[in-house]
Amino acid sequence: MKIIVLGAGIGGMSAAALLAYQGFDVKILEQNANYGGKAGQINESNYIFDTGPSLLTFPEWIDELFEQCNKNPRDYFDYFHLDKITRYFFKDDSYLDVTSDLELTSKNFEKYSGLESKKFLKYFKLWEKIYEISERTFLKGEMTYNLSFFKNAFLWFTKAGVRNIFSSMANYNSNKLENKNVEQIMNRFATYTGSSPYKTPAFMNQLAVVEMIKGAYFPKGGMFSIPSALYQLCLDLGVNFSFNEKVCSLKIENNGVFVQTENESYYPEICISNIDYFVTQKLMSNNSFISPEKLSTSAIVFYWGIRSQFNQLELHNILFSEDYRKEFSEIFDSQKIPDELTIYINITSKLEPSHAPEGCENWFVMVNIPPRPDLVTNNEIQRVKKFIIKTINYKLKTDIDQLIEFEQILTPNTLFKDTGAFNGALYGDHQNSLHSIIKRKKNEDIENKNVFYVGGSVHPGGGIPLALRSGVNTAKKIKNAYKEVSLL
Repeated sequence: MKIIVLGAGIGGMSAAALLAYQGFDVKILEQNANYGGKAGQINESNYIFDTGPSLLTFPEWIDELFEQCNKNPRDYFDYFHLDKITRYFFKDDSYLDVTSDLELTSKNFEKYSGLESKKFLKYFKLWEKIYEISERTFLKGEMTYNLSFFKNAFLWFTKAGVRNIFSSMANYNSNKLENKNVEQIMNRFATYTGSSPYKTPAFMNQLAVVEMIKGAYFPKGGMFSIPSALYQLCLDLGVNFSFNEKVCSLKIENNGVFVQTENESYYPEICISNIDYFVTQKLMSNNSFISPEKLSTSAIVFYWGIRSQFNQLELHNILFSEDYRKEFSEIFDSQKIPDELTIYINITSKLEPSHAPEGCENWFVMVNIPPRPDLVTNNEIQRVKKFIIKTINYKLKTDIDQLIEFEQILTPNTLFKDTGAFNGALYGDHQNSLHSIIKRKKNEDIENKNVFYVGGSVHPGGGIPLALRSGVNTAKKIKNAYKEVSLL
């Protein structure tokens, strides 16, 4: 049985590898000259940048994929555990570190922000319990609505509580923590789904468990080593790749699929789209209107080669805006680029010296904005850049503008052009309500049994682990439905 995968991203290559191992004939079509999708790489002027995801969680899920294909993951990639995860800078010029040890983090909160350690640990215990149920019910499985699923779902709703389903993350954290700095740190986890902490339900606090309990990791060589490992796995299992081949249309014909690219026509029995869900719908001529208000955040990213090194910064750094609530209101309610923005700085050369020349650093500098490409004019980009530089100069007591010797910029427009992310939205739909969470796009097309969806814009969500899980779950679903055919 022939299967075509559209896009060589994390989800697409994960599904392709498993299906090829099961005996299916798999080919991946990729519009770019290289694999990786959002998890790409820039290698210019002696600087190397990971272009997208910068934090690795659940590396064991990646290991499991290789093991399911009868391969040793250590033959393809490796990683190590991070003791210090993120350094947070606040408007009062204070900062503190979140570590992989929850007890130590709680003591940091007590020492530097005045929140009693016991109070935070009690707060966190609930979310740890809820997350454990969520993982086995909604993330690892294929969302099969059987008795086991409904039992776990009922248990989940019982633990989460009605109030935490309909109250916002920010309201809950304000009532339970009563500490502005720690509230801001916990509220930030809403951005991991491209959502607002002032809108997304309180039970989404469980997102913090992934990082603060399960742990954060760094892959040797940087994040791009993960798609590189998946690419090599696919090659070893017989997956065919066709690069520089952009898909023009996708149609269902005679119990099969017709895929038209700029180069050729294909007629596979099954098509798996690793292209953004909404873009795939347009390829299928399902041109329903999609409101930007329903989409997750987009971003502006500056990739800067910095001719200096800063001991004040760690691998992951957050410089919070003065008014967090106003920032999210401007993104989601006013649909404008905020006047003041929270700044994320990732510096992989801290752990991978080859990513920058000696004495230099590679800065991935990101701010969240609405998924509105029309807002990102040259004037707005320069305004945002000036704000970032001014904020960094004040926090670090430097003149960063004089130290930038390399620059490349990602915007919603370039994100759409390079990766197909609709309107530049990072995660497809936002998750600002229970309804939007429940209605997240599924992996199997409702009307066309030959079409499947993987990647960060569909179930179970964005980021490398969940995109990979979407590919694994989808491959298992196809294998179970067509297992006799794959053996012919």
